[in-house]
Amino acid sequence: MTQNRRYFGYGSNLDWDDWVAFCRKHNANPDGLMERAPAWLVEHHLKFHYYSSGRKGGAADVVPINTYHATPGVLFDVDEEAWTTLVRKEGAPNYYEEKEVLVIGSDGRLQKATTFVVCKHRQKADFVQPTDEYRQLIHDGLEHRGLPTFGLDQALQHSFDQPTINHLFVYGTLMSGQGRFNQLEPYVRSSTKGWTKGQLHHLGSFPGLKLDEGVVHGELIEMRDVEQCLERTDGIEGFRGFDHLDNFYNRTIVQVQTEQGVVWAWTYVYAHDVDEDSIIEDGRWN
Repeated sequence: MTQNRRYFGYGSNLDWDDWVAFCRKHNANPDGLMERAPAWLVEHHLKFHYYSSGRKGGAADVVPINTYHATPGVLFDVDEEAWTTLVRKEGAPNYYEEKEVLVIGSDGRLQKATTFVVCKHRQKADFVQPTDEYRQLIHDGLEHRGLPTFGLDQALQHSFDQPTINHLFVYGTLMSGQGRFNQLEPYVRSSTKGWTKGQLHHLGSFPGLKLDEGVVHGELIEMRDVEQCLERTDGIEGFRGFDHLDNFYNRTIVQVQTEQGVVWAWTYVYAHDVDEDSIIEDGRWN
């Protein structure tokens, strides 16, 4: 039995009707492209630097950048037949080509996936304006899934200096009134109470979040100088990089519930084993 591929889509494939229309045009079955959940491609930003004759304007690409950036999209499982159709739709390997990437799923877990990026010889030096229809297709696909459109807005201005995620969820010694808040305080634009899914563990003089059932309470910080802030907190939490074996905490992306609604935010998950008797039942670090 052939195993399905894990695919990260960030452009036209956020729109099911667009995929179905292509499949019908080429007498292919669309059902082999199976959506799993919203997800984030780490260390990449969205860019329009390729002219698509089929789209009659700019088409989206994802381009490597530093560890403080992530691009929203969707994870799919793709069977063998649909993968062949998808490769054809992307014009691989002549226009787009396959790339293995690291993606954070909506459960906060890092995983490997395949996406498509524009071939280098197809990339333009300058911004290539997409059509309104294509722009709206991506915008609606993100909004429909509760994903932010800020990265798309930045790409449409050919600007890449502002990370898409500018919130940080803290739940222990980085909270206001706790011992290490003074190291975070210069980067705090605003703060509100919130909670995320998981279990909080008592690790001595500090807590650790593990991705699990349950609720962890903390503070949602809107950061100023996002890259500088995350550089500081990465050092505090012992985060060396995605998929790095020596991390003390792993930096990941979670959904945080606040009184104002749900916000996607960076947070730190304890990278080592914990004991069952270390669980803090009410999910609060006091």
